[in-house]
Amino acid sequence: MALSVSSMLALTLRFHVSVDGVDLGGWARCKGLAVKFNPVKVKEGANYLYEPLLPGHLEYPEVTLERAMDKAGAESVQKWLRGRANGWVQSMFGAPGGTAQITLYDARAQEVSSWQLRNVYPSAWKGPDLDAMTLGIAIESLTLVHEGFL
Repeated sequence: MALSVSSMLALTLRFHVSVDGVDLGGWARCKGLAVKFNPVKVKEGANYLYEPLLPGHLEYPEVTLERAMDKAGAESVQKWLRGRANGWVQSMFGAPGGTAQITLYDARAQEVSSWQLRNVYPSAWKGPDLDAMTLGIAIESLTLVHEGFL
């Protein structure tokens, strides 16, 4: 397929993340956007040619976001995390999970694809390693667990 002026390729550096409409800011990396289908082979008596396949459970790995910290992005993530933590504390059975939206864009900022992660919860947040002896960029990561996007 030849590329035309109107068909732009998606760029891995252009994506946006929000949860329940809350903009979590820009991120530099998104890892774990995948699904594993896990088909199950069935052995049938008198069938020596092949093993029929049945659908298995779908598995979705954790999604980890990473970026250099900035004031607005860090504040939006901390506010969302505080809201999730407060929801867990105030509810006997835990607060329901939200919906995360990861949207991928092309060079013209046109949407190429998007994934809606169902029943998403924060699994981990890691702040920057602070060390006065080094000159580095403050990196934060946010790990999300979810029930799928298909």
